[in-house]
Amino acid sequence: MNAIKKIKSVFATGLVLLLVSCNSWLEVDPEDRIMDNTLFKDKEGFMTALNGVYSELNKTSLYGRNLTMGMIDVMAQYYNCNIADHTYARYMDYSYEDATYKTQIDNIWSGLYTMIANCNAIIEHCGNGNSVLPDEYYRMIKGEAIGLRAMMHLDLLRMFGPIWSATGKETVCMPYMTVADRVVQPLLRADSVMSYIIKDLETASNLLSTVDPVITEGAKNYGEEVGSNDMNYRQYRLNYFAINALMARAYLWSGNTQKAGEYARTVIEKVSDKNTPLFPLIDADYMEANSDRMFSPEVLFSLYNTSRPDVVYKALFVPTLATTSILTMAGDLATGRVNETYDDKNDYRYRMWESTVENNREVTYFIKYMDETRTGAEAYRYMIPLIRMSELYLIAAECETNVQTALDKYFNPLRFSRNCVNQNASSAEELKSLIRAEYVREFIGEGQLFFYYKRNALQHIPDGGTVNSIKNISLDSYVFPLPDSETSQRAE
Repeated sequence: MNAIKKIKSVFATGLVLLLVSCNSWLEVDPEDRIMDNTLFKDKEGFMTALNGVYSELNKTSLYGRNLTMGMIDVMAQYYNCNIADHTYARYMDYSYEDATYKTQIDNIWSGLYTMIANCNAIIEHCGNGNSVLPDEYYRMIKGEAIGLRAMMHLDLLRMFGPIWSATGKETVCMPYMTVADRVVQPLLRADSVMSYIIKDLETASNLLSTVDPVITEGAKNYGEEVGSNDMNYRQYRLNYFAINALMARAYLWSGNTQKAGEYARTVIEKVSDKNTPLFPLIDADYMEANSDRMFSPEVLFSLYNTSRPDVVYKALFVPTLATTSILTMAGDLATGRVNETYDDKNDYRYRMWESTVENNREVTYFIKYMDETRTGAEAYRYMIPLIRMSELYLIAAECETNVQTALDKYFNPLRFSRNCVNQNASSAEELKSLIRAEYVREFIGEGQLFFYYKRNALQHIPDGGTVNSIKNISLDSYVFPLPDSETSQRAE
């Protein structure tokens, strides 16, 4: 069965029951859970604990909004929040001293480190082997938990860490937590944190390399008629390919373009080296048959969020929202920033924007996360993408030393999949400019553009409050300040 087969109701039902069962566990302090051996008495308990982490990542303070289509995308200047009393205005201006901003940053820091502690509790109970876990489950559960720990640390580093450079990487910025006990750990240099991230990703990859069905069967987004679904729905788990994609992301962040390109190319080749590619880029035939704004066949890892229609689309993008609440690009659809963003109006991504008239004003609104109830949409209705194949194509293009090879093998095939004409570049600088524009188009609603700007230390970026103006941004604005909850502990 292929990656776009509809998700059967058994998944939704089973997931809801599983997530309900883990709520009480999540409310207990991590250090207390270490002693709660009753949870880890069988593999079902381990699965409950791991699914609890995936569930909690859906919080609006984390990847359910702030770190995907909400706060972090406002900081990338996608949206026009330059309106009096707009809920998100403070994020456009990087007003880190604002009380609400500080609260959100604290929630991100504490929320991710709490989930890291939860992962560490699972890892500690796995040990070097566990009698209640068959080897397949041991490698899968421990591999995913270690991979999640690395992913969350990487995002914390991308937020709270410095802009990477020969001297910047020496900046002391954050701890790397490898124990469930939440005692205060020393702040480490950015390059030390990155070393731990790479090591964890390598360990996770090795654990999953012999047991993850994603390697031969892809997403497996379907339920079994009989038996367990523990090894299905790999697109909603941090699987083997997603972990190796994270390796490419991490190496690129640390300036190692050779290793970043190597990992990106390897994943692209492995998922394509099949009669039926495992995670294919979408194409015209697929888009004609589906109303899939997630481009779900190519998503390597995503969250499953049944609250998405309410906490994302209705809260941020529905056109009936007040001007002080809606997230929309500046200007109207025909002549505004949406029009300026897409160089080819046949682009499938351009279809994610529509306009209507509300209260005698034209409203341009983003429909990527609009609820989808049509038959066949079960595979992506509640999806929040976190890692997709297109990022690997852009990384491979950026890290390729031959400009024409980068265009022919990676950049233009991605453009073709988006229904766009090929682009040409005669120099590395021209290619870099093309890649930057593609990042802007590709990751709206997925929280990656701000990090692209930071990685490249860009001080002049499009101003979200206007159609064509440039916003000057200081390099300091790219670095989240440590939250008060953390600095107060260190002062004691």
